[in-house]
Order: sequence, then structure tokens, then C-alpha cells
Amino acid sequence: MLKGFIKYTIVSVLASSFCLSEEINLKVGDQAPPISLFKLESNKYFRSKELLGEKILVVSFFATWCVPCAKEIPELIKMSNEFGDDFQFLLVDVNEKRDLVKKHVDEKGITLQVILDKYGKVFESFSGVTLPLLVVIDKKGQITYHHTGYVKGDEKKLLKHLKTL
Repeated sequence: MLKGFIKYTIVSVLASSFCLSEEINLKVGDQAPPISLFKLESNKYFRSKELLGEKILVVSFFATWCVPCAKEIPELIKMSNEFGDDFQFLLVDVNEKRDLVKKHVDEKGITLQVILDKYGKVFESFSGVTLPLLVVIDKKGQITYHHTGYVKGDEKKLLKHLKTL
């Protein structure tokens, strides 16, 4: 009888937790969650809400160990040089320590703004599962592009999309 009660209790708790857990599944057209994270080069916050109405955000979530990220970042740097002040290209490092990221950025000569998602919470809020995750947020704060992974040629799709904004 005690075994039955324990099984019932465990099943009830698990079922309740599944019902209460909220899966985030952002898509194009959704309002982007706010980004408020420390900048790599200073102890100051980057806040996406400060750019609403002013800039289109091109956000790439990455990690130093991520091979596809290492291929995507140089393409993003090239694009950032092509586009004017209406665009803010941003790299968000996920789940790594500042010292490691700083060393990586310096060694690779990365010139884009880098911010730190130390616990991966912002990455999760953007439905992040796999790196890199690239998200474009328009001036109204809406997601216009949401893409996971990187293979050669993805930059052409992104470029085409950015030219429509």
C-alpha cells in the first residue's frame, strides 16, 4: 500500500511540474524578450530596450568552443561593416567566464560588441538550444529572423533578409 501511495505521489508531482513548466518557443513575428547583460569590456550593462526605435539588432549567441560559431562570426563582422548606423551587431557569449571569452575575443580579433550571458538565461528566453543562434530584432522589438546553426551560405540568406529591413 505504501508503494502505491509513493508511486501515485511521484506521478502526481511529475505531472504537475510538466503542466506548470512553460516551454518558450519564439518565432518570427513574436516580440523579442529584453536583453540586459554585462558587456565584456566593462562592468556596464547592455540593454536592448535602449535601442528600440533606433536600431535593428542582429544578435548571435555563441561560445568559444563552437566551431560553427567561429565560422559565422567573421561573416557577421563583414556584414556589420557594410551596414550603417541603423544596425547593431551583437555577440552574446553563452555560459562561459569573462576571462575565457576576453582571451578568445582578443586572439580572434573580434571587433563586434560582446556581452555575457553567464548563466544562459537570455539564450533560453530566445528558445536557444543549439549554437550558434542568430536572431534579428527590428526597431519595434519584433523578431524578423530566427536561425539555428551555421553552414556556408547562411550569411547570404541573412544578408538578403537585412536588405529588406
